[in-house]
Amino acid sequence: MSGFKFWNRSQRPALISSIAIVALLAGNVLHACPFCLSPPMTLIEEIATSDIVVIVELLQFKVVRAGKVATPQSTVRIREFLQGSELGTKCGRLQAGQAVVVPQEMTGSPGELFLMFGSLPTSSSSTESTFALDTGDTQSMSTDDGGIVTADLKTTKPASEKIQRTSLVIPELISWDSSTPVSLEAIRYIKHAPAQSIPQVQRLPYYLTFLENPDPLLSIDAWAEFANATYDDVKAVKDQMPRAKLRQWIADPMMTPERLGLYGMMLGLCGNVDDAAFLETQIGTVAPTGKDDEKFFRYGTDGLMGGYLLLTGEDGVAFLEQTRLKPDVPTDSVHAAVQAMQFVWSYESSLIPQSRLKSSMRRLLSNNDLRILTITNLARWKDWECWPELELLFKDVCVDDRATQRAIVRFAEECKKATSADGSVLEIASVADKFLTQAELEHPELFRSTNNAEFLSP
Repeated sequence: MSGFKFWNRSQRPALISSIAIVALLAGNVLHACPFCLSPPMTLIEEIATSDIVVIVELLQFKVVRAGKVATPQSTVRIREFLQGSELGTKCGRLQAGQAVVVPQEMTGSPGELFLMFGSLPTSSSSTESTFALDTGDTQSMSTDDGGIVTADLKTTKPASEKIQRTSLVIPELISWDSSTPVSLEAIRYIKHAPAQSIPQVQRLPYYLTFLENPDPLLSIDAWAEFANATYDDVKAVKDQMPRAKLRQWIADPMMTPERLGLYGMMLGLCGNVDDAAFLETQIGTVAPTGKDDEKFFRYGTDGLMGGYLLLTGEDGVAFLEQTRLKPDVPTDSVHAAVQAMQFVWSYESSLIPQSRLKSSMRRLLSNNDLRILTITNLARWKDWECWPELELLFKDVCVDDRATQRAIVRFAEECKKATSADGSVLEIASVADKFLTQAELEHPELFRSTNNAEFLSP
């Protein structure tokens, strides 16, 4: 990697929260944790995928100016290797106790600790200088600077001279990709974390106690471990989940969306009847309107609803129908309920009869904002019984709505393949096929952009 970047993992919550608003409205994406959006790489993963990871002590930071160009420059001392110590043995200037200069902004007081992640060049990569090199290009600093040397190295070399990763480690060719401040507690956390080779289900209990740690580096990483875990692995540790703390966290009005969704699902896995009543209160027992939606809705409520359905089953679906799946309810609130039903369909298919979920989803065919998403879900769920209503929408209600008509065409394309359990073609398949033949004659433009692979992607 050429160039350098600085990021602070403790600054991630605000970023993740802002992403949540967009992601929750973008559609259902099935990944590890159903309600966790796109989690960052965990510290253990980041260490495992880096060539070198060191704990360093900040000695000084300054900005070096050369004309109009200002370059950040941090002087640090290597304290300990977490990854790549064997590479350090190949170079005497890459050892614990060595002071080095890197062109990065590492602000803080002298003595503060940082994690630095480095990578070695591949045979096709160019490099930039980091560590000092004792050549004619170096300039020794004054004795006040502790004998640290810096270098202004050339970064372009002929391909034949590029260093292979397997060759002798030259410090100047290390790209320090990122750095982040760490506390002594964070260092202990990393050192005691279960090895990545251990099955995830056995690793998760370690991270339970760090989910709301005051150190954001630890709390974010612990959340990421759960967010990257499969639903089955999270479910497997439900007996160890802290019910009382989950309720406390969920009740916090400042809880960020990605955590609220996870905690709601977790409480649904480990909770009881009292917790179901608590979740119902947190969701909001009154159907919100456009004027008071902010009072009842929080991003991450889809996870609360998902956990609520885990505890209440069909009764929970009836509650969502009465308070969310109805006209005049703001789109955000309705979409959260849709996400919760999609979660049950995909991850707990035996909890609620599929016919019940299909019936609830059909209610949203009258919702202008969510009609296309509803048609997409009904196609994924193979709800061929709703075809007469879709055909009516195509020919009457949505006659001037090309996007909805296109979605109905895609539904019909799947419906015409419908077969029974013994493999025989269903009668509805012939009806859909006949519809498609006529529709293509009357509306050929609807067929030119149809892409069912994308339409049915999870």
